[in-house]
Amino acid sequence: MRQIESSNLSDIIAEYISDKIIKMEFKPGDKIVETKIAKKLNVSHSPIREALRILERNRLVELIPRKGAYVTEIAPSHIESLFEILCELLVLVGKKCIKKDAPATLKRINKASKAAVRAEKNNENDSLYNAIIEFGIACLEGCDDALLKQIIYELLPSLRRILYLSISYRDEKMTQHIDLLINGTKAINDKDANKAEKILRKWITIEKEFCLSFLISLNNQVNPT
Repeated sequence: MRQIESSNLSDIIAEYISDKIIKMEFKPGDKIVETKIAKKLNVSHSPIREALRILERNRLVELIPRKGAYVTEIAPSHIESLFEILCELLVLVGKKCIKKDAPATLKRINKASKAAVRAEKNNENDSLYNAIIEFGIACLEGCDDALLKQIIYELLPSLRRILYLSISYRDEKMTQHIDLLINGTKAINDKDANKAEKILRKWITIEKEFCLSFLISLNNQVNPT
């Protein structure tokens, strides 16, 4: 692979490793081997170490002195806390986005919603995941609140990780989620903040319950009694 040239090399490497963690190519508990990444990306160890510090702040890796970097485990308490915090923050995002009422934002939200519907219909999990993330980011950018964006972007890596697992490991179709997304999109277009909040809270509850159930099932498979 040709050498990466960028003033934000550490950010690029962090995104590369983050994507591997989110898609379970690097699993919880796995050690991040710097030598392999350096060879794969044709970079030195220095920006890799800076990238790992970024991922530690994002709670995707744990840096253990004299041992190295390891992918963090996903604990039930972390899922509970993440969804509870995000629920309140995203409700605020929705209200601010609706109040701002920017045509460009609505266009972006509607486009992401349609992409999600199409992806679910075609059983394209990666496309569905990307569309849902794009929907959320469109709302976040549309709320035009720098502090709120900063807080949520710090939590976004953990959310992306859990959301990808949620979408990828479902046996059933996500019809209910798509219905909520369609109705949520309509509420935003109709400037109905109360309805949008109710839909968001319902979606958060469903996601949290599924992720907790999935994590318990996964742990039972890894550590059978």
